[in-house]
Amino acid sequence: MELRWLDDFCALARTRHFSRAADERHVSQPTFSRRIKLLEEEVGVQLIDRNCLPLQLTAAGEVFLRSCEQVSTQLRQTKSECIAIDQQQKAQIKLATSQSLLLSFLPTWRQELQKTLAGEDHLTIDLAACNWLGNEYSQALLQGQCDLLLIYWHADMLLDAELSEQEVEYVTLGHDVLLPMSAGGANGTILFTLKAKAAGSQQSYIPYIAYHPQTLLAQVIASQVEPDFPSQLVAVNENSQAVNSKALIQQGFGLGWVPQSLAQTELDQGLLHISGDQAWHIDLQIRVYRRRNNANIKLAHLWQSLQASNGTE
Repeated sequence: MELRWLDDFCALARTRHFSRAADERHVSQPTFSRRIKLLEEEVGVQLIDRNCLPLQLTAAGEVFLRSCEQVSTQLRQTKSECIAIDQQQKAQIKLATSQSLLLSFLPTWRQELQKTLAGEDHLTIDLAACNWLGNEYSQALLQGQCDLLLIYWHADMLLDAELSEQEVEYVTLGHDVLLPMSAGGANGTILFTLKAKAAGSQQSYIPYIAYHPQTLLAQVIASQVEPDFPSQLVAVNENSQAVNSKALIQQGFGLGWVPQSLAQTELDQGLLHISGDQAWHIDLQIRVYRRRNNANIKLAHLWQSLQASNGTE
């Protein structure tokens, strides 16, 4: 049974005339009559009494009409709701980011963005992205799982190889610093201190709160720091979230690297300490990426605003 047959039947019941009902449904009368006949065959009973003028519904037709009207009304309402949902989704801009930036950078940046865009940034946040690793971020952007990717960038990350200039573009929104941190010891001392191993010295090992090898921060530390400490840094924990690393470091389990913005409160309160000199402070850029072929009109407007406010037009 085709749903349009139900509307045909409702039109015929309303007009009580095949020709007028056909005109209302914008089909020829033979086509309309054939569809009513097919409907009766599908239901298995005669719905129209054709022996009287104006046409009358049979008793079965009267019962069937009530159901037709209910189904037709519900179908139109459902269709309208689906269209509204689709339009709302098209107006949204899906952003993926790491847990660190979600907690430390995104709230303030989004407030600034709302001011720039008169209170409407249309952003929805993909919370699942907080648990992604490494190239899952770049693949999500390239495959259209998100419209924007807010992420840390450093030349030693593999992002440049995965996000080519032909496919994506970016705006630099700010900067952060990946700092070696430790909890405090007795008498205000730093529990674990990062020092380069002097020739002939026997520096004891340092318990190290490491990142999962597939994470972007692990790629940076592996290039910038670990070659200077081939044996001193001994991993006692490995996880994918800077928030988890910060908590373990604060509890005194070891030394590790945490973005400064994520730990600034703890640094100010003396709960965490910078435990190495600037040789092992790693500058990070905060970038937002988009696909060049993304046709979202709302995104295009937002992107122009980002370029203008960050001087990259």
